[in-house]
Amino acid sequence: MQSKWLGWMLSVWIVFSPAVWAESLADLTKQAELGDAVAQTDLGSKYALGDGVAINYHEAEKWFRAAAEHGDPLAQYMLGMMYAHGEGLPTNFKEASKWFLKAAQQGDVPAQLTLGLMYANGDGLPRHYQEAFKWFRKAAESGHSTAQADLGLMYIRGEGVAKNSNEAAKWFRLSAVQGNAIAQYHLGLCYFEGEGVEKNDQEAYVWFALASAQGDADAHEFLNKLETELTPEQIAAAQKRASEWGFINKI
Repeated sequence: MQSKWLGWMLSVWIVFSPAVWAESLADLTKQAELGDAVAQTDLGSKYALGDGVAINYHEAEKWFRAAAEHGDPLAQYMLGMMYAHGEGLPTNFKEASKWFLKAAQQGDVPAQLTLGLMYANGDGLPRHYQEAFKWFRKAAESGHSTAQADLGLMYIRGEGVAKNSNEAAKWFRLSAVQGNAIAQYHLGLCYFEGEGVEKNDQEAYVWFALASAQGDADAHEFLNKLETELTPEQIAAAQKRASEWGFINKI
């Protein structure tokens, strides 16, 4: 059975990667055996996903490791994920973080986000908010919506950085317009409370509606509250604006 996290993390990485998957298995194997790091990574990915071959984590690990040792950031990231989740390898967070760091230092965005999460949550690494902030910011500046939302949370809470509501609202907005429900909820909260932005209940309604449409229960509660405070005309205008973003229609 394919690992859900492995398939998902590969799909996330591909968004930020120019990797080519067009080669046949025979061609990839030949190139990989000749030491081509890109081919080794692609071959590892095929074995990890069961793309044209039976899923085989031993083979995936072998080819990811070969490419990782040649400096390929995707392979380094995926080898880290195999260690972190115990897929084909014993769980080993020290080894996982080592490979994540190698990939992150090369600008690999998912690795930067993963390191940020590990430091922020104390998950496999000692909790260290300054390190979490550093890696979230790097990933956020590359446009990763989850990292942008997490960076906004660090600014609003003053974790790893001085509390700054204006910066929090800025990063929540950058993430929210990409459809991130957590950021949409928190941007709505900024408008509802007047934190980092001018208080605007109608604008808060827009972002709560978008987050609620994606299943955010807290946002739904705020919608109910605002519906008792806004006029029918204000609600209709806010609903129209929310629908224009397009996220609701995709749910």
